[in-house]
Amino acid sequence: MTRKADWYQEGWEKCPGQGTGSLKERPNAAGSVPGRYAGLPSDGKITPDKLFGHLKTVTMHRMLVAQGCFQIGLYWQGLTHDLSKFSPVEFWNSVRYYQYGKQSPNNGERVAKGFSESWIHHKGHNMHHYEHWTDYNVEAAKRGEFPIRPVQMPRRYVAEMLMDRIAASKTYMKEHYTQHEPLKYYIRGKAGDLMHPQTAKELEGMLRILDVRGEAACFRYVKNYYLKGYPVVRRVTLSPEAAPMRRSSPT
Repeated sequence: MTRKADWYQEGWEKCPGQGTGSLKERPNAAGSVPGRYAGLPSDGKITPDKLFGHLKTVTMHRMLVAQGCFQIGLYWQGLTHDLSKFSPVEFWNSVRYYQYGKQSPNNGERVAKGFSESWIHHKGHNMHHYEHWTDYNVEAAKRGEFPIRPVQMPRRYVAEMLMDRIAASKTYMKEHYTQHEPLKYYIRGKAGDLMHPQTAKELEGMLRILDVRGEAACFRYVKNYYLKGYPVVRRVTLSPEAAPMRRSSPT
């Protein structure tokens, strides 16, 4: 298992990134603008426009995730991704607090209720979310420390999480999307102690590949190298588009 990804690593330092977009506030997967989770006010009612709007958003997102998963060989995960969104607790809450395609309905539900019942159900039923991978750590409890700790995610779910983040950025940002946005969103919304350090290293590494080399090269790496169990590649230099986000992000 010492194979080097020379086919991929060649030319990294000579590839500073392709984007020239500004850091002005634009919609992203987290909220109406990058780094914000403030949901839009909602009356909490079920209406036809919310119903069909939410169906359209979910269908588009699942289609984009499936396309990505198929390209890296995760066919079953692509087909079954986010099916829990059609369960009653997730579907009807998302319709009630639909954000008109600008951000997740979970944000609107949090504004109205102080928490998102839909999200609590979703993360418990979908293994591609790092929040799913927490458990009671006996050794931490013995030391008198907070016992709930993150667990390292299997690579196939980290890869699905990558596809999920790319698809969410495309779904919510629409024409504003570039290959740099998923990494910028990740940097702004650092998971901290909630994500296992190795999982964070692997996810960020793939997001950096996407940021610098683009989607095709990123997907080739995931399929031909990462999912086959080879060691993760060395750190990738950020593109000029994402580098300012790293410098300004909280430590």
